Amino acid sequence: MFSALAFWLTAAGCVTAGAAAGWLLRIALDPSERKLREAEAQLSASEATLDAYRRQITDHFRGTADRVNRLTEDYRDLHSHLAQGAMSLCTPAAGDTPLLTSLSGSGARNTIAASVNPPLDYARPVPGDGADSIDRDHDV
Repeated sequence: MFSALAFWLTAAGCVTAGAAAGWLLRIALDPSERKLREAEAQLSASEATLDAYRRQITDHFRGTADRVNRLTEDYRDLHSHLAQGAMSLCTPAAGDTPLLTSLSGSGARNTIAASVNPPLDYARPVPGDGADSIDRDHDV
């Protein structure tokens, strides 16, 4: 009839098939495996949303930079137009160069900045008072 080898091979095949079927059922029906798959799907969706948001931010700031560059160029064109008109239409007083100081980096801006002194960090004593102007007895 049957040999022992055929018996043992059939038994090993059944055990292997049963183990594989049990493993597949555990993966399919186990709540922790299902939660893991749901968490992975949610993570993938969140990463896709974040990537889309980052692309949107990049596009927004690229567009903003382009607009600022265009605005700067338009301002330079306007300033050049006004300066040329002032030079050709106005008779400046001795030494005055209208509209040429704001973009050239010299003139009114530097003169004003050079004449401003930084604030002092201390108060000078009042002569004859015997004490500093700051009340040192006051709790602060």
